[in-house]
Amino acid sequence: MKRLYKRLTVAGLVVVLGMTGMAVMNTAGCGSSGEGVSSTETGETAADEAYRSAPADLTLWYADDSYADFFTEAAVRYYAKTGKKVAVQYQDTIDYLGTIYDKTMQDDAFPDVYLLPGDNLEEAYLYGLVSVNQTDPSENGVLEKAVEAATYEERVLGYPLSYDACVFIYQTDYFTEAPASLQAIIDYSNENEPAENVEYLLEWDVKDAFYDFPFVGNSVTFAKRGSDELDVTYDDTLYQLDLEYFDTILASFSIDADQVSEQHIVNNFREGRTLSAILDTDTLWQLDGYDYGLMQMPELSDTLSAATCASTDMIVVNDYTKDSAAAADFAQFVTVGMADELHGLSGHYSVIPSETPDTVEQTALDAYEGAVLMPDSKDAKNFWVTLEETILKYF
Repeated sequence: MKRLYKRLTVAGLVVVLGMTGMAVMNTAGCGSSGEGVSSTETGETAADEAYRSAPADLTLWYADDSYADFFTEAAVRYYAKTGKKVAVQYQDTIDYLGTIYDKTMQDDAFPDVYLLPGDNLEEAYLYGLVSVNQTDPSENGVLEKAVEAATYEERVLGYPLSYDACVFIYQTDYFTEAPASLQAIIDYSNENEPAENVEYLLEWDVKDAFYDFPFVGNSVTFAKRGSDELDVTYDDTLYQLDLEYFDTILASFSIDADQVSEQHIVNNFREGRTLSAILDTDTLWQLDGYDYGLMQMPELSDTLSAATCASTDMIVVNDYTKDSAAAADFAQFVTVGMADELHGLSGHYSVIPSETPDTVEQTALDAYEGAVLMPDSKDAKNFWVTLEETILKYF
């Protein structure tokens, strides 16, 4: 994932295993930024040309370039449908939300609609940059958890688009069944020698608190106090047990904190150097064409459970837009009308599940629905920074 601080600012499957995990062979997959289906490939060259030559009526901003192909295609199709052009603009900035606010207050070069991670919704609202969503997302099949993520002070504000959650992958040519826990992985490796090229028993991006959360999530509770204050409550005894266990298992995993990254992990896994990994659902498209086991996050041990967190991206209508009706209509079109195209063009899973989800999407969906939503409070930043610093002390 996950860029926690920067964000602030179909497949054919062969199912081999059973209930807690499955072996997956993707025979067709989705695209991504740089590899998604471009508008010219869909045969809409004339529509592309008409779109490019038209003056802009609205502007969309986003700060995650994996959505580039999707938003471009959505804008072209929306223009062909309505005659209104939405200019799509990628913003490569750390203080994304601050930039939106400054532009909105200073001049006319601000976005009418913009992509927003759900954990930033409160801050965007307090900035005055959010209009109320006048539709009922649930009526369009949007997951209730996504509606919850888009809700602030009992009002639905955002238009939910996609979700992301932690999942667990493993090599099926080494593990004979889905691991029940991380401890089971260690125990199994002590009795079964891996291949010579294997370097890592388990990898995850230890520098990203999103992936560190499962190791302490069972001892943490988030609760709002008032409209904009967040209480983070720890079960101190359980938290200490989590950290003590974490310390004891690190020697078995031998993770290189200086080298690890999401892409590094995917490459190692595909090349057989890593036997298991914690990834996010947004990354699964990169495993297309590879045999692997997929499951929700296993427990830490027989006595310590694991708890994951999840994020929800949404489209937000800027309360300062001069054409709120058109902006809202486009937000609805992107999130509902283009839901079936999202995964193929970006690698993200829509909050409107497929009518018949394959086992990969179903596992991703189950992981999201079983996770704790990243809190949408500006006060949560301290929690994530502290968690990351705490975990890195062990490396």
